[in-house]
Amino acid sequence: MRTLLLIAIAACSGPAKPAPAPPVPIENTARGCGEAAAGLERATRGIRPPEESILAAMQTRCIDDAWSAAAIDCFATMTPDDLGACVGHVEAKHREALFGVISGNARDRGALVVIVARLANLKVGVMECDRFVAGVSRAMSCEGLPLDQRHELGNETADFWSLPTKGLPPDAVARMVKACTESLEALQQQVTAVGCMP
Repeated sequence: MRTLLLIAIAACSGPAKPAPAPPVPIENTARGCGEAAAGLERATRGIRPPEESILAAMQTRCIDDAWSAAAIDCFATMTPDDLGACVGHVEAKHREALFGVISGNARDRGALVVIVARLANLKVGVMECDRFVAGVSRAMSCEGLPLDQRHELGNETADFWSLPTKGLPPDAVARMVKACTESLEALQQQVTAVGCMP
């Protein structure tokens, strides 16, 4: 009996169970509006007066406009050259308010960066008009054109071509093609005349 008891104890004891593995920490990569606003603050410092903070206004825009996770992530990690790409993640109806905060509705060189970002996200859907918009975007860096003229050209182009162009009748598209082609030719002549590359 004693032998039987020893065999039963030995059979039940078996090898010791290994200790459970410690939980693997999961990095929280979700960013919030505060980080997006901080990224915008850092990356736009060179295009606006440095003493003017946009941190609180951008955090409000992010919350009120319900920016997507992609927009928040892009803004949180952006560099000064990423403005156009990051703004592309924001719904079109909210972009103007965002641009207004960044530029302070000013007409200086920093506001040109905002205009170029607006134009970068503008897709007319008519090849000749998209080429015209790209030409206007390039003209924003033409130092031979007066700054006010560049502001006016950029803002008017962005405002005018932001209108819906899908589903237009063929004759309207043909008129757009003609107008955009002529406008691009005139713009190219204008920037060439002041020593810039079209």
